[in-house]
Amino acid sequence: MFPEEILLDKNQVLASLNELPDRVSSEDLIERILFIKLIESRLRETAVTPHKQVMQELRALKQKKLAELEKRG
Repeated sequence: MFPEEILLDKNQVLASLNELPDRVSSEDLIERILFIKLIESRLRETAVTPHKQVMQELRALKQKKLAELEKRG
């Protein structure tokens, strides 16, 4: 049996991609989409993981990714 596929909201993805610079690598695009997918999957886990913990983990991951993007220039 296959795990349930996580479907993303197109408008949410487009809004997130609009936050990126005008010129961006394909790796950064894929990473952003995977990040959105991660958020969706973590939100589904809130039934077993406390919401506060999920939000702390997502904030930490976001800060890490923003720092990486800033280093790339």
